[in-house]
Amino acid sequence: MLRTGKSALLPAMNTYNRKTTLMSRDSRVFYALLLLALVVFGANIGGYDLWPPDEPRFTEVAREMVESGDYLVPRVNGEVYQEKPPLLFWLIALSSTPFGDVNEWAARIPSVLCAVYVVALTFALASRLFTTQVALWSALILMSCFQFWWQARRGQIDMVLTAGMMTTLYAFWRWDDERHKKWLFLAYAGIAAGLLAKGPPALVFPGLFLVAYYWGNREGRAATRWVWGFAAAIVVALLWFVPARLLGADSAAQAVESGMGANLFRNTIGRALMGVSKAQPPWYYLKTLPVGLLPWTFICPPVLYWAWKNRKDSQAMRFLWAWIGPALIFFSVVIGKRELYLLPLFPVFAILFGAALVHLREKENFTWLRRGGIVWSILLILMGFSPLVLSHIPYVLESNIHLYIVAAVAFFAGNLGLLHIRKSGAHVVPATMAGQALLLFTVAVFTIFPEVNQFKSARNICAPIRQLAESGTEIKVFSAGFSREEYVYYSRHFHEPVFTGLIGEITPDNLMEQAKLQKKAQKLIIRAVREVPLASLEHPTPEEKALLLDAIDVAVGESENADAIRAFEDELRVAVQDFFERLSQPKPAFCFVQEDNWRWLIALLEGEQPMSVVSEEGVGSRHVLLLGNAEGLRLLNQAN
Repeated sequence: MLRTGKSALLPAMNTYNRKTTLMSRDSRVFYALLLLALVVFGANIGGYDLWPPDEPRFTEVAREMVESGDYLVPRVNGEVYQEKPPLLFWLIALSSTPFGDVNEWAARIPSVLCAVYVVALTFALASRLFTTQVALWSALILMSCFQFWWQARRGQIDMVLTAGMMTTLYAFWRWDDERHKKWLFLAYAGIAAGLLAKGPPALVFPGLFLVAYYWGNREGRAATRWVWGFAAAIVVALLWFVPARLLGADSAAQAVESGMGANLFRNTIGRALMGVSKAQPPWYYLKTLPVGLLPWTFICPPVLYWAWKNRKDSQAMRFLWAWIGPALIFFSVVIGKRELYLLPLFPVFAILFGAALVHLREKENFTWLRRGGIVWSILLILMGFSPLVLSHIPYVLESNIHLYIVAAVAFFAGNLGLLHIRKSGAHVVPATMAGQALLLFTVAVFTIFPEVNQFKSARNICAPIRQLAESGTEIKVFSAGFSREEYVYYSRHFHEPVFTGLIGEITPDNLMEQAKLQKKAQKLIIRAVREVPLASLEHPTPEEKALLLDAIDVAVGESENADAIRAFEDELRVAVQDFFERLSQPKPAFCFVQEDNWRWLIALLEGEQPMSVVSEEGVGSRHVLLLGNAEGLRLLNQAN
């Protein structure tokens, strides 16, 4: 049950009648907020393509589920996918039903709906912890936080995880207040959903919370029956995990050794403790959180001061800090980090901000709050001049009508907000900042996002392959030097990755040594050929090939492990010859290759190469070529 403190700073917030329900006026506010959230998060989610790295991968997994009818074993590019659990893939597959295809709408709808659900729970929790007024501001703040808004529109796992974690947090508060077993059931159901969404992180957030919240209160923690609850949640996840691994492996032994064990090590222990992926320093979140919390970063000083000063003044404040504090410490200590790993903390950040602002707005001349709103408004005004600045900077988005529209909206919103704050004082800052952010976000998704899409999407370069694939034509597709799921998704055809793994005969005793050597050698060779001028990427002259080989020879000769790298180069030459011989067969074949990789491929090839450029595009930061052999080009000409 709720236990209040003695501080005079929380007079109205520390009272709460558990028997009261939302009155009609509060209900209208609540549903209006959810409608606004649905509009803001869902605006134009189908108006641009899937952006790497995660969106195309997860959507392709769902697409292959739908096409194969196998919803138990996730696959991507025809191979078993063991990196993530299946809940998001199931939700994407389900949301694709009205469209008849797993498209961009289907990929993002689960995140949109989960985000609206999280906003609803944030409102409900804040109203029970404090007041309806705090709940209103908490919901608006959460909706207008940049990181939360961004993830609400992405076909990624973390918003689904956040929905599960927020369910658990809300249920724990209801349990602590009412002691009805149904709330414990709901709490552990949220953990089970989180495990099916992202795995072990679903245990980390509630586990740390229970330790912190019931610190020194062993009986209170035991009453939550957390051992049985966590075990039940894990069993639910294992009901999918074990059959999926067994069916996706050639044998039970392989499932245990290469599936279950390796997956647990790589994705949990490896990332957290050894930094096998996304290694970052302990202060990483000090850099990313201020960006993720925009625009509310500008009023962090007074909010943090208030929240810390009152951290022990009520059970509600202890409850919120028990969710935030241990998780922030834990994710700062672990080596693998991404800004979205803290997404389950954002609803609680929003509630703390909302509670602080309700108090701070009562101080008409509160300087820090007023200054924060003014700084944000000035920043928006400066954004209005961005097209003039960007036009003088090379390699950025060209100034066009869409950029001018966003700049004009930012300029207008900044000036209007600045005048409003200066005229009315600090109490209008929260509403002004939320309105400015939501307006700017919504305009951006209709203007800037489609423009950026031209540079991030692989749709255009995949169009020729998709045309043949959808007509049922039998073709072979390769991807040389890289393997990205967006090319599989937009081609609607599997590809065979080549030159993406180790080359030559590798024994287990020198696996790590050879992996490091080959990675170093590939980077060295790519750097060596990158600056050699070529009149034609498709068919370089003998003189240009000689220049490419000379550049490689010089770079290898100057390296520390010259002899070992030359031995690897010899093996690479053999692999290159074998690959191009496959492309020379009288069967239609195509190959995606990045320009950097294509340069060393044609340099190491002896004789004429049998491929012609079908198309080339800038996809992200890479220049990508689609090549076809003679038979492949003949098929394309017939199709057109």
